[in-house]
Amino acid sequence: MAFGRKYSCNTAAETLEWIKAIVDFLKPFEFFFQSNVVNFLKDRLWELVDKDWIDCLKNEPVENLLQIPSGIVQDHWPSSLKEYVLTARHLAFPREQAKLEKVLPGMSMISLNNVLSQGMNPKKIHEVEVLSSVVSCIMRSIGAQTVIDVGAGQGYLSLVLAFQYQLPVVAIDASSHHGVVTNIRAERIKKHYVAKLRKSGVYIITSKKML
Repeated sequence: MAFGRKYSCNTAAETLEWIKAIVDFLKPFEFFFQSNVVNFLKDRLWELVDKDWIDCLKNEPVENLLQIPSGIVQDHWPSSLKEYVLTARHLAFPREQAKLEKVLPGMSMISLNNVLSQGMNPKKIHEVEVLSSVVSCIMRSIGAQTVIDVGAGQGYLSLVLAFQYQLPVVAIDASSHHGVVTNIRAERIKKHYVAKLRKSGVYIITSKKML
């Protein structure tokens, strides 16, 4: 039972051990998270759920169901269901906000200007501000030469790293549409940064041309 083991992220090895435990836990339930609601209904995926779980939960009061994400179980539930809920709760990463200044003493967060933040909602701006500063700090501390942004989406993070932190970035995404959007954004942003970048000797390369 996984909730008998205490996990931590104190070291890279302990973090990988925690991640492996999560992967092993999720593997038997891939049909849950690899399908959307439409497929779940169309393909009758509920039939893959343990019948004892279904028989139990379909008669459970709503207030008890709402407590499941918090890891609260009921005594009369099947032992396998209780183990599933408790293990999921135990394996979840803590939601407390990390004190980044302690983890990365050299980190300096820079607010995004209106040019870089265009198209982002407040939540996305906050996420990109924090993650870009973390990536920049780690890049410089380990002497890495290039950032590879896998699953770059519309390039929000990649473009902030390239323009604001002047880091070499390779943005990769399975969607060709996202690639087009990223290039358009890059061309628009370059107009505001071209003079500054040329003075610093930094060049921006997109799939279309080099500035």
